[in-house]
Amino acid sequence: MTEIPASIAWIARNLIGTRLGEKNQEDEYMPMKKIAISLPEPVLKTVDRLAARRGESRSRVIATILSRVARVKRDRDITAQLNALFADETLVTEQKRTADEFLRMRSWTKEEW
Repeated sequence: MTEIPASIAWIARNLIGTRLGEKNQEDEYMPMKKIAISLPEPVLKTVDRLAARRGESRSRVIATILSRVARVKRDRDITAQLNALFADETLVTEQKRTADEFLRMRSWTKEEW
């Protein structure tokens, strides 16, 4: 049996999920567009094995991987933008001042639910 490349194993474990038999429901009804790609043979064999274990098509596995990689990239970009925003000392000072004023408005210890 060919050894699974570390990068593919990471993708399977972290982006697709550790339960290889679990079917992916996201993008289930999205229209599909055919494309042609070239992959190294070991990567294709790994994708085929993963598809067989999941009971999915090769296309579904590749689409799932790409979708999740894109989501991770988007989430990292958003986090970086938020981190940059909150690194601004002027904003931090204003946020703290606003929070302090809000807390002085009313005692939260008497709040009943």
